[in-house]
Amino acid sequence: MLRLIVVCSFFIFLISNTIKAQHSNPSLILYIIIDEVNNQQLQILQPKFTKEGFNLISKQGMRFMSAYSSDISGYPGTRLTSFYTGTTPSVHGIVGEQWYDKKINHYVEATTNDYTNIDYTLNYNQAKSISDYLKSFYGRQVRSAAISINAPWMLHTLGYSPDYFFSFNNHNGTFINHLTSQESSELWLERFNNNLKRSKLLQRQWGPLNDITSYTEYQHLKNEDKKKFRPFLYNMAATNTETFERLAASPYANTLVRDLAVSFITSNDFGKKNTPDILSLVFTARPFKSNGSILPAEKEDMLLRIDRDIASLISFLDNEIGSKEYLVIVTSAASSPPDHSSSGKTGVTTGIVEFKKTSALLNLYLMAIHGQGKWVLGMHDNYVYLNHKLILEKELKINEIQKEASRFLMDVAGIDRAIPTFNLILDINTDPTLSNNIYPSRTADIILSLQSGWQSAVTKAGTRQTSLSGKSPMPLILRGWKITPGAWIEPFNHQYITPLLLKQLGILHPAILNAPLIPIFNSEL
Repeated sequence: MLRLIVVCSFFIFLISNTIKAQHSNPSLILYIIIDEVNNQQLQILQPKFTKEGFNLISKQGMRFMSAYSSDISGYPGTRLTSFYTGTTPSVHGIVGEQWYDKKINHYVEATTNDYTNIDYTLNYNQAKSISDYLKSFYGRQVRSAAISINAPWMLHTLGYSPDYFFSFNNHNGTFINHLTSQESSELWLERFNNNLKRSKLLQRQWGPLNDITSYTEYQHLKNEDKKKFRPFLYNMAATNTETFERLAASPYANTLVRDLAVSFITSNDFGKKNTPDILSLVFTARPFKSNGSILPAEKEDMLLRIDRDIASLISFLDNEIGSKEYLVIVTSAASSPPDHSSSGKTGVTTGIVEFKKTSALLNLYLMAIHGQGKWVLGMHDNYVYLNHKLILEKELKINEIQKEASRFLMDVAGIDRAIPTFNLILDINTDPTLSNNIYPSRTADIILSLQSGWQSAVTKAGTRQTSLSGKSPMPLILRGWKITPGAWIEPFNHQYITPLLLKQLGILHPAILNAPLIPIFNSEL
């Protein structure tokens, strides 16, 4: 009998330890999102970075050298929705910064600075985010949070039931949490904001962190141009009614994000429990003053300072939580613009495609053929939307108007292809890059691709189309909990990180069936 009890106890011990191993999880999943950076820029700056920031994460983590986004839209929220949901725009529906919804017959903005309508933004996404999967598996004790200076598209990272969304108020220079009204949980934020008000942010100046002659832009100049190169020094004082607008697009904004993250984690048990919490931070590498070189001095300076902010944040988390107890994921929200400084001839092989002007010209063209009316509803995110109601009223065929418009657009400088979508929606043989970006009720009439070297004008939300749309390279590094150090050089679609991470946690994601088998995680660690 005693022997039977011992044997049973042994098997119970094995089962309990197996369950514990299966449910082992990071206490915090930290996403560090840089709003505009690419691998090339990080590689150029690698010798200039500290040993404790990007270089530490790369050395101790898994770095994907050929990660890319297959999203056609350049809207940062589209890329992030794909990344956090592990799906494509054909599934999650965030096809761009805005779209014409055929079911409700009007334009929809994916998100705005008006945070009173957060629920609308959250519900535009038709796919579960990683936080939704974790909350379904572990329960409501899992919390999701995001900290942003001036990036409302970070709402797309939160899932359906977010807990915290902190953004910076450009008018009064303080942070606001838009998702809770519990006074007790806001005391630390009130103290943080009071310290901000006393810190005299607007009296700061932004100049080069290092000798200006060490910056990439300077080193790429001809000798005669180096003599007149600008050493920059900017005041943070307002240039318009938004008092803190300049500061929000300076390196000081990133330091504020870091400081708020540290204060937030220090003030409660976020990221310190047995269940994982998700925190997403966005650092800006999009200065208010810049140019079209491969790495403008201001942008380089911001990245050098971001490296230091990340280094101090990692040091804090290693001590506060433990370097093996949390997972950090570094990536970008948008790609940097093409380099127009050293190659190409403006207006011939490089340039800006003005979507608003092109849309107006296309409308005039269609009016000349078919009569007065607003034939073109809009043109953005590499998509062209036509007026179906007017087309039907004129008793014309939609597919024929799409073809006419496409032929016109392909004669516009900078546009490589204009693809009608009439037959793409129903054709199962459609190229995967196109089919993965088609969400039927939100799909445009024409999908555009730009010629190499060309880009669209950047919008307020940070959307910029380039010739790489649909195959945009992007930085991607993972470090910490169960990560196998190394580098993966084969092409890797960034959206598969979520299915692979959930698999490691014992949670099934439908896309895991298509995800590549990559040894990212080491179960023995």
